Amino acid sequence: MELLKIYGVSLRIHPTFLVVLVIYGVLGLVAQALLVFGLVFCHELAHLLTAKAYGFRVVGLELFPFGGAAYCDDLFEGRKFEESIMALAGPALNLLLLFGAQVLRWQGVWTGELAEDFVRFNFWLATFNLVPVLPLDGGRVARALFAENFGFVRTTKFLAWAGKWLGLLLALYGIILWGTGKFAEGPLTFIVLGGFFWLAGNKEISSAHIIFIRQLTRKKEDLLKKGLMRSLWVTVHKDTPLVRIVEEFTPDRYAMISLANNEMGLDKILTETDVVEGMLREGIRFPVGKL
Repeated sequence: MELLKIYGVSLRIHPTFLVVLVIYGVLGLVAQALLVFGLVFCHELAHLLTAKAYGFRVVGLELFPFGGAAYCDDLFEGRKFEESIMALAGPALNLLLLFGAQVLRWQGVWTGELAEDFVRFNFWLATFNLVPVLPLDGGRVARALFAENFGFVRTTKFLAWAGKWLGLLLALYGIILWGTGKFAEGPLTFIVLGGFFWLAGNKEISSAHIIFIRQLTRKKEDLLKKGLMRSLWVTVHKDTPLVRIVEEFTPDRYAMISLANNEMGLDKILTETDVVEGMLREGIRFPVGKL
């Protein structure tokens, strides 16, 4: 749901975050709800400013219960350094806010329940977001680090499924809390978070292939601009389905595929473009040997 648009940047709130805020409000925790909203907004603002510092044009921000996502016109996924720094900017800001608030508490300048909540919420926003699953910031750092070795699509799917399982555990924990009658706002919050992780995981998986296609375009542009690019050699059997080969592709290397026959001899060499075009034309399960 879009809240407003500032300087061309659309600010949206995910339905699950809206549900969490409503739960807090119904339970009389309006101040805490506003505090959570403000901290999540600041968390995302850190991502936005970091993206702008790298020259990316941000067109939208979406707020989630534990963070959010910045949407850019340019493709930053798969760029190891940029994606890592952008992902870590949010938790880093929360840690700075936590440290500053804690210093004020130690000095007796800021006391009371709101100060405690400020420190606690910043702690959870920072630490929880560093869990290495998608769509959390820690998952984006993990993808940036491991996509080169395991392939962008495969890494995204693994981390997204890890996030979905985390969501399932959170939902089950919420149900257990509900059964014991503990933590008035806790059970519903955990259940909603569980649903969010499951839905967000599905979104990450479905968007991985779209991002992958965009990466192909960027590779071509980089190759034409720089005149060279590192390559990735993959040797496959003729019966290997195209989708299995695509999962090996990495964001910053152009793949060359050597096709081996039954005698382990070399039949022919295909390019990354040949494989992708064949997959779009013949389907993902089409054997590479028939291209």
